Amino acid sequence: MKNRVNFTKFLVITGFVALVAAVTISFAGRVPEEGGITRETVKELAEQEFYKKTDGSSKAIFNVEGMSCSGCIFTIKSSLSEFKGINEILVDVSAGKVEIYFDDTELKDVDQIAAAITASGYPAKIGKIETAEQVKKNLDFMATRARLYIASAGGLDISRNDLDSELEYAKKRYSKTYGEGMFSTDRGKALLDRLKGQIVSRLINEGIQLQEIQKSGFKLGKTTVDKELDEFLSKKGMKLEDFQTALKENSYSFERFMKRFEIRVLVKQYLDSEVFSGGSNDLEKQQLYSNWFNNAKLLAKVVYYDKDLEGLVQNQSSGCGSSCSAKQDNK
Repeated sequence: MKNRVNFTKFLVITGFVALVAAVTISFAGRVPEEGGITRETVKELAEQEFYKKTDGSSKAIFNVEGMSCSGCIFTIKSSLSEFKGINEILVDVSAGKVEIYFDDTELKDVDQIAAAITASGYPAKIGKIETAEQVKKNLDFMATRARLYIASAGGLDISRNDLDSELEYAKKRYSKTYGEGMFSTDRGKALLDRLKGQIVSRLINEGIQLQEIQKSGFKLGKTTVDKELDEFLSKKGMKLEDFQTALKENSYSFERFMKRFEIRVLVKQYLDSEVFSGGSNDLEKQQLYSNWFNNAKLLAKVVYYDKDLEGLVQNQSSGCGSSCSAKQDNK
């Protein structure tokens, strides 16, 4: 029983539901919290590099096999570097998709793109082609949504305020350790992009989790959250009033904490009841969780409204493994 509890805490607290993170998943149609979108944010969205690059572009989507990491992304992009008319390349390793935005007056045969990707070691087939008019219509829709949300994970809209809140917390944490000006340096800017990608990826994974739980109809008992909060405070040796004061001193509202805490309890209870019930040890539970989440991720439709953030997520993956090395050796 002790191992079960410890493993559950590991998944929930460290992997998906960090209590210190100011993150809230917004269900479709729900209005984000006050303080999210500003005139400056709208201006920044309009000036996003992605939208500049793809203005007037057509798009080809390829189904690509064998991708596993950032090394694969580099290889595929390198294989297309000599093609004229390509304005942007987005590689989604987890979905096995490559999106090419191109000028159809310069690049007329997209079959050549599929052939080049295949020749680099990753079998590719054309999945869909969109005209410049279709691309513009879709991008206009995404730009409108991006004013409020960064993405949708299985029908759960993730508000831009969620990203802004968690990123601000992370920046303060790093600035406290390394100095206020750290994010003005080149290395600091690179770290900021990495943090954005990590946060967005975690938010989307969390959204997929909550979507699965919501679909199952699983609900908490009326007193469950209160009981869990009492236990949480007891372990910390704090009274509720003292805990609220401590949160306030760290610029963290109790209301936001409770939203996060309720999600933590919901996920923990669901995993214990519906996912871990067939496991007798930590290794088995880890495998059960991995199977459950990977299946949920496969079925969930993830749509990025902010394409710059999508690029950051797609370019953050583990280092090359043996499969990449083998492809390079066989070229």
